[in-house]
Formats: sequence, C-alpha cells, structure tokens
Amino acid sequence: MSGSPPSRRFLAIACELCRNLSPGSGVRYAVRMFSLPRHWLLATWCGASVLACGDAGPEEGAQGQQAKGPAKGPAHPGKLPEAAPEEGGAEAGGDEGVGADTVSAGELPVATPDLPPAEVTAPEDYGQIKPPVPLPSPDALTVHAMAGYEVVTVYSQPDITAGKLGYMRIGTRTMVTDRVEGEGCKNGFYGLPAGGFACASKGLVVDRDKEVFTKYPPPAPRHEQGLPYDYGFVRKWNSPMWWRIPTDVELQAMAAQRAARETERLALAATKAAEAGKLPGDAAEAADAEPAGVPVLPQEELLAMKLPLSPDTPWLERGFFLSLGDKVVEAGRTFYRTARGGYVALGDVSRYEAKDFQGVALGEMAYPFGYTKKETKLIELTADNKLKAVKTLEKRVFVDLEEEVDVDGATYMRTAEGLLLRKEHLLIPELQGLPKGLEPWERWIDVSLAKQMLVAYDGARPVYVTLVSTGRKGSKDEPYDTPTGRWRIYSKHVSTTMDGNSASDGNYSIQDVPWTMFFHGSYALHGAFWHRGFGAVRSHGCVNLGPSDARWLFQWTTPFLPEGWHGVSATDESPGSTVIVHE
Repeated sequence: MSGSPPSRRFLAIACELCRNLSPGSGVRYAVRMFSLPRHWLLATWCGASVLACGDAGPEEGAQGQQAKGPAKGPAHPGKLPEAAPEEGGAEAGGDEGVGADTVSAGELPVATPDLPPAEVTAPEDYGQIKPPVPLPSPDALTVHAMAGYEVVTVYSQPDITAGKLGYMRIGTRTMVTDRVEGEGCKNGFYGLPAGGFACASKGLVVDRDKEVFTKYPPPAPRHEQGLPYDYGFVRKWNSPMWWRIPTDVELQAMAAQRAARETERLALAATKAAEAGKLPGDAAEAADAEPAGVPVLPQEELLAMKLPLSPDTPWLERGFFLSLGDKVVEAGRTFYRTARGGYVALGDVSRYEAKDFQGVALGEMAYPFGYTKKETKLIELTADNKLKAVKTLEKRVFVDLEEEVDVDGATYMRTAEGLLLRKEHLLIPELQGLPKGLEPWERWIDVSLAKQMLVAYDGARPVYVTLVSTGRKGSKDEPYDTPTGRWRIYSKHVSTTMDGNSASDGNYSIQDVPWTMFFHGSYALHGAFWHRGFGAVRSHGCVNLGPSDARWLFQWTTPFLPEGWHGVSATDESPGSTVIVHE
C-alpha cells in the first residue's frame, strides 16, 4: 500500500501558492491551509520553504492552482432574492444578463492570476443594490402600503421608464415615503425603505392612517426554509383558477364551460389516439354539482358568461403544480388561496410531498471530498492486510476524504476516519482556480456537466459542494443541453413560474419554482422539489438543485435581495455572482 499522486500534487500546489505570497503571509497561509491534524507535517515543510525563498518575489514562482485550504460558509447571508423574470418561462434560451461574460464551450473557463494575501475581505457594500437616489430616512417612512398586484415593480427613479431594480409580490406590506411626483404614474410614486420607487397606479395600495385591508392575504414566503411555500398537484383537467371567490351563478357558468372544454379535450385526444393506432386513455372528468337553490340559466348564457378567472392560467391542466396557502371557506365551499393570490377548489388539487437534497457547507474541511456514485462499501484494512467491509453507503452520500492509496492493484480513497472506498465509486470535484478578472473576494459558482457537481467559491476558497441535475439529452428539434460558458447572475427570485410545451413532456407548468437565479437567458440555477435525481442529467437545460441547496446559494450569491422584495435585478453597480458551466 502506498501514497498516491494526489497527495504529492496536493503538496506541490499548496506550497507553490505559499511561495507566491510574501514570507509572512505565506507562513500564515500555510499554517491555515494545513491546520487539520492530517496535514501538520506538510504545513511545517511548506512554511520552511517559504522562509527559504526570502524576498525572491512572485515572478520567481510559477502560478499554482487554486489553494485547497479551509473553506468558510457564507459570510454575508443577505436577504433572500427571488426567482427569475415573473414573465417567467420555460427552461430555454434568451438574452444574456447584465455583465454577461461568455466563453466558448471548448475554452478553459478559468485562469489563475497571482494570488493575493490570505486576509482578503469584501467591501462593506458588496452584493447590495445601489439605487441612484439616496435611501429615505426612517423618519420619512410614514405611509402604510401593500402590493396589490401579483407583481409590483420597483423603479430606480420616480419614472415609469426608469430601470427596474426588482419587484414585490402581492400581499407584501411595507412603510413608504409620502407621495413623490414623477413621470408616467397618475397616482404618484412612493419611496421604499431599501431604495427605489413603486407606482400607486401599478399595484401599490397606500393608506396614510392604517394598514391596508385584505380579507384573505396570500402566504408570505418562508425565507428560512428550503421550500418557500407548500405545493399542490392539480388532479383534474380544466380546473378553474379564480382571482376571487366565485358567486353561485359564476359556479354554474363554470360547470357548463368546463364540461364544454372537456368535450373538446376528449375529442382531440381520441383523434390523436386514432392517428397513432391507440385507444384513448382519458375519461371525462366528473361534472361539478350545480349550486343548490340557484335558478339554472340558459346554456347559451352560461357558456357566454365572463368569469373572474386568472388572466394568465384560467384553466389548469392535470399535473400542473401550484403554490398553496391557507384554506378559505365561504358558503360551505372550500378553496385554497395560492401564493400568487388566486383561488382553486379544494377538490381540484392534492397536497404534494415536496422532495429535497442538501449539499455541504465545507467550513474548515480540506480537499479532497466527494460523493458516492452508487451504493458502495466502506472498507477497513485489518492488521493482517485483509480488506473487511464494515458499512454500506448509499448513493449520493458526502464523504470527507484524505488521500488515494493502492491496495493489491486496486485504487481506493482513504476517508477522514481511516476507512477505504473504491475510487471508481466516487465523484470527486476538480477544484478550479480564481477566474480571470474576478476580485479575490468575489463569490462565484462552478458547474461541472461531466460530474453533475457544483462548487461555490469565495475567491479561491471552495465553500459549498453539492450534486445537480443539468439538461438531459433532447432531440434536434428540442435540445435540452445546458450551455457551457461564463456569465453573471442577472436576476434572482424567491420563486417564479416555469412552464412550456414539449413533444416529450407535453404541457407543463410549475408555479413558484423556488430560489431561482437566472444567468443566461432563461437558463437558471433553481430548486427542484419534484425529483431527487441529483447527480444525473434530467432537466430541460436549467441547473436543478435541491431546494435547500438553492436557498443556500440564493442567500449567498449577489445581488442580495432587499427585505420585503420578491425579486432583484443585477446592475452595473451591483453585479451578480459569476457562474461558469463547463464539461
């Protein structure tokens, strides 16, 4: 049994980094990097080599790879930013975001400039939005306000044509300044605590004396949990989504219109089945009961009646996902209030048990580390050099590793506990150097398509690692590949709706996909609560994360979400964190 090349490579890289620093900083950096017990001898050797270099200068040392020293967790939690453009959309292409910095698929995504001293801190305002108009003083916030529309835009200045800093979600309450006159808003603008302005003609409801009343407030997002909302699964075809509680007559008209829509759907399904030589698989949904004691109107009148349905999704398909709030009971009928302010009948939706996966904040943990690819055995090397299986690890289990070793011609990785794992059963990330052009305190994300892994870096230090699901294999007409390149996050959303239509999946709609961070057109990092298949390709092109992972990254990346906002946009003054995707 012998020590492997990774150990020697680890030593060479780390000591080269130390030599690139000044002698004093180099020794401190070496000691910090190798502070764990299993590396104290390396620390001594490296520190001595740094002192021996004296004032040789950085030009005498080659540029090393990124330091593999202790990592820190997020130092700046920020406020939870929200999902992508609320106009929202499918996982597909689109325009690049603010500060996009692309590289071709075959280009090396990172470069390693001279490393700075270890003690590097970000500016105090790092990640915070910087509105062009100074923030109002607390004494100036004298007016009660509430977001009355599904989305209430935050403008950088009191001008409807000004840049958009972000938005608030329906039901959000805040104190605002007195009315500010501006362009394009008849009822006036009002200054917000975190900066920016909202228009009273575009969904902001104000009251000088008391809190704005709402009978059934939609649920506020849970910023402290992996899932900001509870979710439901639409059970029936053509389920109506109301924007207010319907009357008895409107329910009667809905039943007639729903029956007509079902007749059309089944006829279309029968035609497609006949063309494919198959039997139709769906039966008509049960008709809704007529409200008792309500005169039945003529069929023509019922079919022509305009109903108070959601303008975006008036009729829901079976299989759509909704974000749910509390139950509302009126006249003996029960509805769910959705997070977007709508209402759906209790019988049309079922609660969905959301799934999750969570990676690891590395803290003081040293490289290497990784995940099990498959179910595998933890092995003990006995005193007589026999291999003894002592425990079984399931797939996707995180493991703190130490070094590579050879036993009887087979390659293993030794764990921090001194046990062995077959190396071929592990996914071990390849650590990257600080990307060219980034400051040593910037936060950035590296995604490996080959390994289906994500590593978050604070400058040159890895601070978080997890498994992801990127784009699966599609077709020439419907490619699902996740693009490779380098970009910056251009908008963040606590949640946003993703929907679309594909030949393989049909229509789909997922309301309030959690913790969405758009980095290239409609490609985003986001939570996926509908599967646990992380570590393998699966998505339509986005980078799927466990909701808890997505929340961690959402709070950690820039720009940070101001309190009370649901979404925030990056600007030249407040750029988003860099995202690099490579094979």
